[in-house]
Amino acid sequence: MNLKEIVSIAGISGLNKIIGRTKSGLILESLNEPKKRFATGIQDKVSVLDDISMYTMDGDMRLADVLIKLNERGDVPSTKETVEAQRKFLIETINLDSERVYDSDIKKLTNWFHTLKEILDINSLKEEAETTDDEKVAEAGVEGEEKPKVKAPKVPKTATPKGGAPRANTKGVAGSKNTYRPKSV
Repeated sequence: MNLKEIVSIAGISGLNKIIGRTKSGLILESLNEPKKRFATGIQDKVSVLDDISMYTMDGDMRLADVLIKLNERGDVPSTKETVEAQRKFLIETINLDSERVYDSDIKKLTNWFHTLKEILDINSLKEEAETTDDEKVAEAGVEGEEKPKVKAPKVPKTATPKGGAPRANTKGVAGSKNTYRPKSV
């Protein structure tokens, strides 16, 4: 299992695993409550955990990287501790941008970490992050290598009438009767 298969839904607490797809949504299984399956609709706001990031002083940090750092640190505060203690821990661990992150987001992160720690192998996230970094370097290519420039195709000019100016519409010209009357208020 990886973060691409786990989602969070706005308005519904907890995390869910994708087990199927429908025409208008997803079929999910709750990770908190065993064997609870349900379908999402078009109106549900579904967030895949792989796409989520946290604000830090160094820029945005992917959730996978945040989970790896929290796992390396080891002494993550429980969800029952105060938000101030959780915030202080995250500032020390990942250099969290305290002004841009809400208390509810911090509670959610620590809750997700404790849930995912039991289900997910966080060391596999570390390996996935390293492989994606290697792929980005391979896509960038060798430094100094120039990519060939592509010219835009030539577009032919549009034809204009011989008179030079386009013809005007003659409907409603003086002499014709206008049958439209606005309603009086």
